[in-house]
Amino acid sequence: RARARRAGLRPSPPLRVTVMHASARRTALRALARGVSSSASTNACATRTNATAFLASRASTSPSLPARVRAASRARRAFASDTHDDFKPKVADASNEDVERAIESDVQTNAVLIYMKGSPSAPQCGFSNMACRILDHHGVEYASRNVLASEELRNGIKAYSAWPTIPQLYVKGEFVGGSDIMMSMHQSGELAELFKDVAKRAD
Repeated sequence: RARARRAGLRPSPPLRVTVMHASARRTALRALARGVSSSASTNACATRTNATAFLASRASTSPSLPARVRAASRARRAFASDTHDDFKPKVADASNEDVERAIESDVQTNAVLIYMKGSPSAPQCGFSNMACRILDHHGVEYASRNVLASEELRNGIKAYSAWPTIPQLYVKGEFVGGSDIMMSMHQSGELAELFKDVAKRAD
């Protein structure tokens, strides 16, 4: 400063270092935190408001889940009603009496007749396959009916014989039994005796 006076210069004021007390720092930090919290709360409130408005607009423009299900169901029904006849489920028109008459005619016409699942060359269950192989072993001529081709026939033959399972063997107009009975009779020799007067298949 003395040199500054001698040189005719005005001395600069001394530097002042402001020291903030701990309590003042805590007060400033709390104020800053309140400002940040208030800003975040405002943003969150705005976000919730926007989300609520978005959901309300979706609810007003989109159908509810049950409504969509009902609409899809109506569309399927409309498609089914417009489907070509070739692709619609087949419903047999035969009455129970017609089925019974057809069974009676088959049983009386064929000396050996088996009601089975599939055909002798392509049986569609193990029991039907075993029954056909027994008949083949005895070499008899026999006719067959595929019960899988008609629900009315499948139910009708069970009612006709009062026997709940398939296959069913008929010999000379009489019901013999299923594959288990056929196997038992084959092993005992009864089946060979039953087929004594039945025409044999030409080899």
